[in-house]
Amino acid sequence: MSPVRVTWHRTIGRARSLFSTAFATAAFLSATAALFAFRLDAAEGLSFSVASLWAASVSPFLPALAAFLAMDVWSDELQTGRIELLLTTPVKEREFTLGKFLGVFTLLVLAAFLSFATTVVALRVYAPSALDGVGVLGFCPAFLALMLQGVLWCAVSVAMSSLFRHAAAAACASLILLVGLPRGGWAALLAWAPQGRTAFGEMLLDAHVIDMSSGLFSSGTVLSYLFLSSFFLFAASKSIATSRFAGRGGRSLRVSSAFAVLLSGVFSVLAVELVNRLDSKIDLPVGNVETEFSARTRSILSEAHGEMSVTCFLSRKDARFRPVGHFLRRLQRESASLGGLKIELRFVDPLWDLGAAERLVRLGASEGSLVFEKGRRHAVLQLSEGYGERICASSIQSLTMPPQRRNVYWTVGHGETANDDYGAFGMSDIARELAREGYRNMTIDLAGDAQIPSDCALIVVAGAKEDFSRAEAGRIESYLRAGGRLLVLLSKTESGGVTSLLPGWGLRPSPAATTGAKSISGTDLIVGEFSEHAISKPLQGSRVVLERPVGFMPSAAAETGTGADRIEFTPLAKAGTAVVAATVERGVGAGADLSIRPMRIIAIGDAGFVMNGQLSARANANRDFFLNCVAYLSGTDASVASGTETNVLATGLDRASRARFVVVVAGAVPLVVLLVLMAVAARRRRRG
Repeated sequence: MSPVRVTWHRTIGRARSLFSTAFATAAFLSATAALFAFRLDAAEGLSFSVASLWAASVSPFLPALAAFLAMDVWSDELQTGRIELLLTTPVKEREFTLGKFLGVFTLLVLAAFLSFATTVVALRVYAPSALDGVGVLGFCPAFLALMLQGVLWCAVSVAMSSLFRHAAAAACASLILLVGLPRGGWAALLAWAPQGRTAFGEMLLDAHVIDMSSGLFSSGTVLSYLFLSSFFLFAASKSIATSRFAGRGGRSLRVSSAFAVLLSGVFSVLAVELVNRLDSKIDLPVGNVETEFSARTRSILSEAHGEMSVTCFLSRKDARFRPVGHFLRRLQRESASLGGLKIELRFVDPLWDLGAAERLVRLGASEGSLVFEKGRRHAVLQLSEGYGERICASSIQSLTMPPQRRNVYWTVGHGETANDDYGAFGMSDIARELAREGYRNMTIDLAGDAQIPSDCALIVVAGAKEDFSRAEAGRIESYLRAGGRLLVLLSKTESGGVTSLLPGWGLRPSPAATTGAKSISGTDLIVGEFSEHAISKPLQGSRVVLERPVGFMPSAAAETGTGADRIEFTPLAKAGTAVVAATVERGVGAGADLSIRPMRIIAIGDAGFVMNGQLSARANANRDFFLNCVAYLSGTDASVASGTETNVLATGLDRASRARFVVVVAGAVPLVVLLVLMAVAARRRRRG
């Protein structure tokens, strides 16, 4: 058996007899599981895969685990003097070092695999929907990314252990070098910079893991980790060599070893700089939810024809450059697979591509933007407003489809939520989304002699606190009889806005019977049951979150109407047993025969479910639900107009199941692992 293999097995065997290994592994599992549970909750409804979230949760704790696993690798032998006995054998120092490194790395791989297995099994039990479209192979890129970093962390820890006789000193040195300096320096940079994370994005080490777990592999990054790992292993072997020849020309050996380590360090830095200069990227479709696009986006890309150029006007040093480029390449690949629009990608650095940058500035673009160009038309999208699928699809649609402007009138004067309020209780975000979809946001005050304009596609009554006057209600009644469209957001069953009008049109607000409804915070309700209506069918698998919603029941008008006056009541969404969103239509059959525009009303039992604070505080499908309602009322096919993205994360966890998930993965499993490893260590100590 080779010396490397013997040292490898002895390192693993000795680690199994240490209580520190048991405590470090259990703490690692608990910390990573707790962070993963937090990230899983925060990423609900966003374009994240479970594999990326798991990798991003493991990455911060992996260096600390390597430091604790490697702290006894050399220290015990150096302290007891056994290192001199070992070095009398005709075995090269690098073989000892490599064996120690492989032993620590094996333990690290086992701990990471245990974290992976625990996560997958727990998700299968408590949130199987989170793994839809993500098989075991979907975790392979994430696991490989972590192991690539683990190689470097183990090499550094082994090198630090070779410098100290005490395990605690070796662990502290490794923690300072692997955790304190990178994380502390990054935190200081975020605290010092005015823009903070917005300007710098994710920490570089975390960004590497996120990129590779999504299929974006960089040759420069991979080679950088390998070069640096080789340097630290070389430094460790030289440190051990000075112990072998300590009594024979020790000073000259130490000087020559230090000079060799210095030269290898310079070479490693130059090599890292070179491979990053000559960097090439491979974008692999890893087959997870991040590679999918919504039906709306696919429809836009397939129906569009010709060529379009999409230019990323951004510095290559900007933290957003990698994720933006990754998304644009996925969009280009999707469009090519559909055989529709041909997208040409361009990347313009304002510091280096001066001619192209000047042309973009003349088009009205600024640094940090995407420019969509088709023929003589162009659209500029600021990255500060986001660069997700919905926004980019809307920009492409605006250049490839005929413009269809529809006016959406928001009522004012009764305490409604303002669509130009940028605070947490305003609705400026959803108004901006409507503008991107091609709607015009208008306001209307029905007091006095004001009339409803003829170009009104629909009226939105968003959380009116005061009742409409008799004259105002009469104008809305006349508008509805003529085939008008009304969207009502309300939180009261007795008064406010047009509540008194709804029973006459087939809707009766009532207290919501929320038996069996799931909750996240205890005050909200998760709406996950959607009907087969054109509005709500695209939302299947998503969730809408409402705060203390109002319920709806069909009124007598919906039950007694006949013929052209027949009113159809259709539930759209339920929370438990309560209908919290419904639509009524009158004259549907007659409208189809006589080309009469049918009357439509949609009522949603939460006046603030699309407020800015609600949309930004928690990921949900509230935005998509509202836009689908507007599309249906304005006459657009909501099933095609729906921007509901299929690549969003949906766990289906409510408050109770989330608590059980955290207790199991962050508490019970690490405790069992701790007890088992301590029992193994105690048994080996008794034998040895």
